[in-house]
Amino acid sequence: MKQLWTLLAILPLSACGTMTTLTHSDREIADNLKRQKSNCQVMPRVYSGVSYNACKLNSNNASIYYDWMLSFYLIDSVASAATDTIALPYTLYRQNRDGNLQLD
Repeated sequence: MKQLWTLLAILPLSACGTMTTLTHSDREIADNLKRQKSNCQVMPRVYSGVSYNACKLNSNNASIYYDWMLSFYLIDSVASAATDTIALPYTLYRQNRDGNLQLD
């Protein structure tokens, strides 16, 4: 049981996509994705951590380390999906109130 609580406490720390979208302003998120040369134009607020990782992978920014980054983003997307599920009531509220995050 102690291991489960430890895992639940650490999980949000490893879900970088979710933590980024929940703690940064819309402008900061859009600027970050523009720096990554993302092809995304809008991003939903619901499951935003997984969407953020997908947008980072959907970029014109070719890299030698793409395979390493792909494995990192896949692992982070699993953690983000779990954390996004926990944050679902809040993100549903924000989606209803503010709509999609405009990245243009």
